[in-house]
Amino acid sequence: QESGSSTVKYFVTSKKNASYHRDAAQPFAKSLQEHGYENIKITGGGRILLDTEAKLISIYGFSYSFGAGDHEMSKSVVQKDEKYFDYVINVSNE
Repeated sequence: QESGSSTVKYFVTSKKNASYHRDAAQPFAKSLQEHGYENIKITGGGRILLDTEAKLISIYGFSYSFGAGDHEMSKSVVQKDEKYFDYVINVSNE
């Protein structure tokens, strides 16, 4: 949530070559806090495979630390990013 707001916002982040989900999540959560967000919750994890040549994004898997993410929610967040408007986005809970 943004400071002073009751609006909930969802973010999806990825960090190339992160060994663990916390290696991507913790720096991003800290950055959100520095920009005024409060009550930050990491709701799950998974993997994101980006194939720029095929214009394909695959969202799948889970995190041992944070559990399985809501991949449909992640897909919806990614679809709103202009960079990926013409990409096919697949989700799987495997």
